Amino acid sequence: MIQLPPLSISRNELAEVRLVTAAREWLEKEDTKRAKGIHASGLLDPRLEYWQEILPRPLTERQTMLFLCGRILHHFVITSVEPNTHPEQSDSGSHEELGILFSPDLIKDTHPIELKTNRSFYPPREEKLQDELSFYLEQLCIYLILTNTLTGELWVLYTNLRDEANRTWPEIRCFSVELTQVQFEALEQQIVATRDLLLKAKAEKDHRGLELCRKWRCGDQCAWWRECSPEGRWPTTDKRRWSA
Repeated sequence: MIQLPPLSISRNELAEVRLVTAAREWLEKEDTKRAKGIHASGLLDPRLEYWQEILPRPLTERQTMLFLCGRILHHFVITSVEPNTHPEQSDSGSHEELGILFSPDLIKDTHPIELKTNRSFYPPREEKLQDELSFYLEQLCIYLILTNTLTGELWVLYTNLRDEANRTWPEIRCFSVELTQVQFEALEQQIVATRDLLLKAKAEKDHRGLELCRKWRCGDQCAWWRECSPEGRWPTTDKRRWSA
């Protein structure tokens, strides 16, 4: 080991601010390249998609760092399986179907692959895979409908899985997902109906016909909490007291 002398060490908060600002500007610049229209990710919580377009707000520091880490990890995983990927690429590129724009992380033999990062210490339980992966699976199923296929894959990079020795280290879990034709058709109807409601809300500048966001995305931590005033929730910040 190197024997160090007593060092003068102090936190450089100005450097931190500069780094976060640069990351935020880069992410927001990348978002300006995003085509206008209904995006697949916006169908997951259409009210949030509505407010992000109608009343855009800058990313918070937390959002900036989470999105930055996700974007970087996406790029490295994708380039590891697709060596010819463009240096700035973090998905398979933009596509459109049913009037919906979508960008799966990868498409292999017409089957979409969705990659997610997760900071949980524990992997999903085998007996509760659908419940514990439901948010990710919703997005993958939208891609299945839009690529007109019954099968796809979900890859989850767990950055902090804890092993038997109580150590944390990154591990990847891959899941194959399959729909029946009946399930496919029912989901397609849901997706088209949600698309139409979102188009109507944006045209009329009225969010009230859109379903409420999931509870973990709603509340006073949401940038549009006051403007949205979600029915059965606003103005109570205690989520245990919400009626919807």
